[in-house]
Amino acid sequence: MKLKNRFNIGDQVSVINDTMTGNIVGIDQDTIEIECTDGFLYTFNAAELILRKEWVPIIKHDMKDEVKESKSSPKKSFRSRKGTVVKEVDLHIHELVDYEKGMSNYDKLSLQLRTAQDELERAISKNHQKIIFIHGRGEGVLKTELRGLLAKYPVIFHDASYTEYGQGATEVLIFQNKI
Repeated sequence: MKLKNRFNIGDQVSVINDTMTGNIVGIDQDTIEIECTDGFLYTFNAAELILRKEWVPIIKHDMKDEVKESKSSPKKSFRSRKGTVVKEVDLHIHELVDYEKGMSNYDKLSLQLRTAQDELERAISKNHQKIIFIHGRGEGVLKTELRGLLAKYPVIFHDASYTEYGQGATEVLIFQNKI
C-alpha cells in the first residue's frame, strides 16, 4: 500500500466515521497528526483518514442539479392546512444520483449529509418553519449522522409522523429569529 506518498504535510483530511476535519501537521510512518479547526492536535492512523479532495469531486455539477429544488415535483414540498410550507427531502442515495456504482459507503453518506445540510440551510434562508428528511430505516447510520448534523443548528428534531412516513423520517422544526 502506498501510504507514505498518499498524505503530505498541509493536506486537508477528514476522519473516517467522524465529522472531524483538519490539516496534517506531522507524519511519522503510518501515524499522522492533524490540527483541527478548533486548534487542537490529534493523532490518527493513516487508515483512519481520507484526503478531502478524494471525495469532494464525487459531487459533480450534474449531481448538484438533481438535488436542487424542483417546483414541478410534488414530493419536494407541499402546503399544510395552516399555509406553511413543509419541505420533504428524500435522502435515499438512488434519489440523489443516477448511478451509484463505484461509490463507497463513505461517499454515499457524505453526499447524503451534504444534501441534508444544503437543504436545511436553504430552508433556513427561506424562512421555512419545517423540513422533513426521509432517511429510511436501514441500520440507522444515516439517521444517527443526520441527527448529529442537526444538533449543530438552531432546530428541534424528532421522528416524523409514523402514519405518514413510518419509522424512516425525521421532522425538523426551524427557529427563525424575528427581530
